[in-house]
Amino acid sequence: MTTHKTEDPLVARAKALKLHGLIAHWDEIDETGWIEPLIQWEEQERARRGLERRLKSARLGRFKPLADFDWSWPVSVTVRPSMT
Repeated sequence: MTTHKTEDPLVARAKALKLHGLIAHWDEIDETGWIEPLIQWEEQERARRGLERRLKSARLGRFKPLADFDWSWPVSVTVRPSMT
């Protein structure tokens, strides 16, 4: 392992993504222009899929947009006295 590998921010991002095969062959692909977009795509896709997974596990369901809310309902709100 050379010193430039540990100092390169792209290597750090690849390590965070656990792209071990890419890191093992870093010296062969270091000068190519496709590494940074690949890592960026992988980060974005993992973030998107993670968000989808968390929303699904939260079981929030669907909500009505605020623009579709019926502001005329209810006409009045009755406040109940507290039971203290």
